[in-house]
Amino acid sequence: MAKKKENPGIPHTRALKLADVYDCFESRPLDAGNFEKYYVDVDKGRGLTPLKKMKRLFEKNPGGSYKFLFAGYKGCGKSTELNRLQKELQDDFIVLNFSVRQELDILNISYIELFIALMKRLFQFVSEEKKIEIPKQYIENITSWVKSKEIEEINDKYLGIGIDTGAEAKSGIPFFANFFAKFTASAKASSSLKETLRKTVEPKLSELILNCNLLINEIKLQIEKIGKKGLIVIVEDMDKVDLSKGEDIFYIHSAQLTQLNCHTIFTFPIALKYYIRFTAIKNNYTDSFDLPMIRVKNRDGSPFEEGRNLMKEIVEQRMDDDLFDEAGIIDEMIDSSGGCLFDLFRMIRDAADNALDFDREKITGEDFQAAYLYLKSDYENTIAENKAEGILVDAYYKVLVECATDPNKKPGQSKELLDLRNNLTVLGYNGENWSDVHPVVRDILKERGMLK
Repeated sequence: MAKKKENPGIPHTRALKLADVYDCFESRPLDAGNFEKYYVDVDKGRGLTPLKKMKRLFEKNPGGSYKFLFAGYKGCGKSTELNRLQKELQDDFIVLNFSVRQELDILNISYIELFIALMKRLFQFVSEEKKIEIPKQYIENITSWVKSKEIEEINDKYLGIGIDTGAEAKSGIPFFANFFAKFTASAKASSSLKETLRKTVEPKLSELILNCNLLINEIKLQIEKIGKKGLIVIVEDMDKVDLSKGEDIFYIHSAQLTQLNCHTIFTFPIALKYYIRFTAIKNNYTDSFDLPMIRVKNRDGSPFEEGRNLMKEIVEQRMDDDLFDEAGIIDEMIDSSGGCLFDLFRMIRDAADNALDFDREKITGEDFQAAYLYLKSDYENTIAENKAEGILVDAYYKVLVECATDPNKKPGQSKELLDLRNNLTVLGYNGENWSDVHPVVRDILKERGMLK
């Protein structure tokens, strides 16, 4: 790899010794604190640039209410790209970004909780932005909802917030920011509250959505006071819900989700893109986009140099290439990752740790092999019997072989393939919409004598 030149305007953050590699390759999205240090534009390596289209549409109609679904495989960089979009739009838009994984129980989430979490985020914004003045009539309306019999019972049992005195203080805005924050936290922690939400709050959800939209409208009416043109809400980590939850939220309750009177981006489970009902789901939203993996090989298996070079550039942003004993090691890691940044970062971290365990100052081929075997073992463990769906492990291996040997790289959709996409054993690439078995999984198939 070429020597990385330090940017004098950016603090020195690249790993110059193996002990620093782990921190420089954390598997988390780039945010405001490290975006400028590490971000690399890899659009050409993906073959699609969906966020540029979203940006154009937002800028063309800033006061509108587009509803976009945004899907992508784990580790492909969705959150980082959404942070990039937010960075590019934040001069002209209020962008409210929240993660359901941080705010709620991602394994047992309901669509009702999304509105509660959104109310928390909206009230937090209004509480912090003093130029936005919420009318007394709105405070009375939301107070009436909070003081309804059903919500009061929830408050008494789970929240313990004094409504009569709190709702009047400072126009009630700080109070409601705290109320919905406590409501969100309690919904995440309590399974019994989740059941109560389904039984008692769902019938009153239309009132909550109305109050949510009234608050959004007040923000949009006064948006020029703070030099903005529109409001965008980004709901992250919805791509991590399972298929049944995803179908429930995005299909069965799409009418509720699409009522929000502002631009909204929902991250979306990649497996649902290949689900039999996806067309029906998509028709309920403005549009759907997906973020492909970085392509490191072409459909015929030949190297795709542009994608490979971009992945090398990402590594160069984070570590000195002298920490590799041989230049070819990073090429082998990129090949083994299949373009999945999550796997590439993991192999680099594991290889660095293995080198440190043996008192080496550089990552050797032996360290790469150790990291590769860790990754391979984990993938082999994910290809297991699905007792809940009654799918035997042999059925998964059969689909993997079919995918690996399909010359067109367009395997027939099945429940097995949906599961394999979910656990990254099958990856999707660029605008031609083709898929292939993860390189590590291909090696597993060869070991088992299933591939030549």
